[in-house]
Amino acid sequence: MHVLPDSYNYYRVDEEIPGKWKYDMSRVPTDESGLPLFVTTKRGMERAIPAQSSVKMTSDVMFGVPRVMTYQGQRELIYELGVLIARMEAFKAGVELTVLPEEEGCLGDQAYIKEYNDREERKKQQDSPWLSAKSNAEW
Repeated sequence: MHVLPDSYNYYRVDEEIPGKWKYDMSRVPTDESGLPLFVTTKRGMERAIPAQSSVKMTSDVMFGVPRVMTYQGQRELIYELGVLIARMEAFKAGVELTVLPEEEGCLGDQAYIKEYNDREERKKQQDSPWLSAKSNAEW
């Protein structure tokens, strides 16, 4: 398992966790710029495993590697959104979606799909030109 130990692995429930506690990233591989390659999943923070050998992963200091670029992230996307939407997201990211035999035909979870559709609708509304300088000039 590639999950990084969390604070609850070191401290008891009744024990106070120091404010400066951090994940131990010393054994996690890094990208070209020296940032640790990690992905945040439902299990916690994990070592990022590329979805395919051709995927070149780059990390963000705060958010790590996008889920769609990693093997474990693709598993979560397929479970949450189903194969069709996960395939669209992988296409947007320029990555091939790897669908395991037991995931074929997965339709996803309706709650996650609704949340995804709402988020996509908000993105479309933000791209609306009604507040742009060009549309204001017409007024």
